[in-house]
Amino acid sequence: MDRYSRSQLAELSGVPARTIRYYHSLGVLPKPGRAGKESVYGDEHLERLQAIAAMQARGLRLEAIREVFDAEVPPEGDWRELFDPRYPDSDAGSIIDDDQLTEVLGDRRLEILAELVSAGYVQPHGQRWRIPEPAMLTGALVLYDVGTDISLSGTLRTLIRVRIAELADEMVRTFRDAVGTSYGGEGVRPDLIRFQERYRAAAREVGGATLAAEIERAVRELDD
Repeated sequence: MDRYSRSQLAELSGVPARTIRYYHSLGVLPKPGRAGKESVYGDEHLERLQAIAAMQARGLRLEAIREVFDAEVPPEGDWRELFDPRYPDSDAGSIIDDDQLTEVLGDRRLEILAELVSAGYVQPHGQRWRIPEPAMLTGALVLYDVGTDISLSGTLRTLIRVRIAELADEMVRTFRDAVGTSYGGEGVRPDLIRFQERYRAAAREVGGATLAAEIERAVRELDD
């Protein structure tokens, strides 16, 4: 088994050493071993950090991540099944069977499935169903339950996508322009990749909270 110092683990994982110490304090990362006075880490620590980053990228908070790791893993299973067995991690979206779709939609299925398909939230996939963006589908169901029809939430989904894409382009351009001056220094591509990996988890937390706050502000100003 490979052994790493904390600084080596930080470099390999892309997680700052101070964050590694913070994860120890929360109990989401096992304590290191000792070699004299030095902390010693192994491959299991590296794999755990990668798993934490993956779950954060899918919107799970650290408290919930700790519960996932504390839970008993089923035979032949892993933490992804505990996190959300309906939605395996996939760049191509999630593929679920008909029973799983019924579980997701509940008693709304008959009245909204056709609209969900029309809006692109759900797509037929042979004898199964493809969910391109599980988080967006969840949002559409929440809005539906409080009185917003699927076609309107679909319009909002498109608006969010367009504006977020514009923001992402601007952020990447800003970061690219800073490479070699105030932030980077190893070349554009390596620094952009690190920027992407390190910002992904924070984007879900910060971006979602910021959007919610701005919606509240817009509503207040509309009423003034």
